[in-house]
Amino acid sequence: MAITTELPETSFAYLHERLGGVSLVRIRRNPPPGRATGEDLLRAQKPICELIDGVLVEKAMGTLESMLGSFLNALIWEHVRSNDLGVVLGEAGYIRLGVNQVRAPDVAFVPWSEFPDGEVPEDEAFWAVAPGLIVEVLSPGNTKAEIDRKLTEFFGIGCKLAWVIDPRAKSAKVYTSAKKFKECDETGTLDGGKVLPGFKLPLADLFASTKPRKKKPR
Repeated sequence: MAITTELPETSFAYLHERLGGVSLVRIRRNPPPGRATGEDLLRAQKPICELIDGVLVEKAMGTLESMLGSFLNALIWEHVRSNDLGVVLGEAGYIRLGVNQVRAPDVAFVPWSEFPDGEVPEDEAFWAVAPGLIVEVLSPGNTKAEIDRKLTEFFGIGCKLAWVIDPRAKSAKVYTSAKKFKECDETGTLDGGKVLPGFKLPLADLFASTKPRKKKPR
């Protein structure tokens, strides 16, 4: 009979589990885990980090993931700008979720309704806003547990839609809550629904952005 024991909250194993079992090389030990602040996050060197439970954790991101995120960011920005819907943040767009809790989705759409005066805060390093949409482009170093926790946190502050894209499986999961999602293969389409009315992107077009466009015969 297997015996399970709870991890003591003072143990590193407990902290590692809370962080989603991410690779240990992504966890910064300076400042000591649990004591990092927003100021420490601003001073952190590359790669991009997030502040989770007072711990600096490096984002798992490679060049392919950054490229796909940038491509999607540009398309969403064009749609958002054309329809005056709000603003779009990239992979270093920090959003404050709580005390010593700062996250950075790969892409985030924030509607104008999140800015009471209709203008973005120019003097705040981290925005305390609820994105309408967040996007995560999975890297090999991501764990399911860390993504699940991130989704739970964002939907907990009022996010309405999340796309988790797997470039290697050529698929995506479309979340309307932290637990409710539908999976799309390469034949599927990302649909902005009520969050981004009118925005549609076939997944095949997203993944085709990594290859040269075929020239039409003359």
